[in-house]
Amino acid sequence: MKNLEIKLLLPYNWYHARRIKIYDDQNNLLVKIAHCEHVSVPLNENCKTITIRIDYFKSVIPVPENGNELFLAVYMNFRDTFIHKYIDTLKRKCVTGHFMPAEEFDNFNLSFYSNAINYLPVSKFDKPSVLLGIIIASGLIITSVIQQENPYQDLVFFIGAASIISLIMLQSEKDKIKTFDYKSRIIATAFSFVLAFLFLSPSFVVSMLFFICIATYIIRVIASLTTLKRA
Repeated sequence: MKNLEIKLLLPYNWYHARRIKIYDDQNNLLVKIAHCEHVSVPLNENCKTITIRIDYFKSVIPVPENGNELFLAVYMNFRDTFIHKYIDTLKRKCVTGHFMPAEEFDNFNLSFYSNAINYLPVSKFDKPSVLLGIIIASGLIITSVIQQENPYQDLVFFIGAASIISLIMLQSEKDKIKTFDYKSRIIATAFSFVLAFLFLSPSFVVSMLFFICIATYIIRVIASLTTLKRA
């Protein structure tokens, strides 16, 4: 029998509450492993491949022929940028792994995901943008209640409520939030505000007021992101 060492590291908060299943080439379950766990399991000497599975993800990893001590690092293989991140996580082999030397295995840690542990400096947190976003979201909720004749009333209300929750959570996590999460949330909020604006009932005063506020929010978001790129 061979000894198989397995270490699982996942980025952000993806699947942190779940366990990933590891099978041998006979479809025998070797172990269920959670984020940041390091386990040792016996492996049949004749095993040719290891299969990693969770939900629709599945990767088959060839087992090295030489050596009785094997070291398998399990991770998510994706491009950590705003658009590519979500495209790559749709691929079935996004959750994968590879065998590595013992020394490399010992050094396998969350620095593997360079962006995933890149926390936003508190000084770079744009509090005025968050406050403005909460004001805009509150305005959307109030407007959705007032505009009873608007067929998209529920959608505007939902966008406003969801944006308030997201921004309040952002404010509460400002002391320890990952840079990517910060960027994603403020950009997503800007897009949701634009979408809500398109579904407001026609009213010159209301539309102009929201246009000015949303445009100001977007300008501040762009300025904030530009500052982060220069940092």
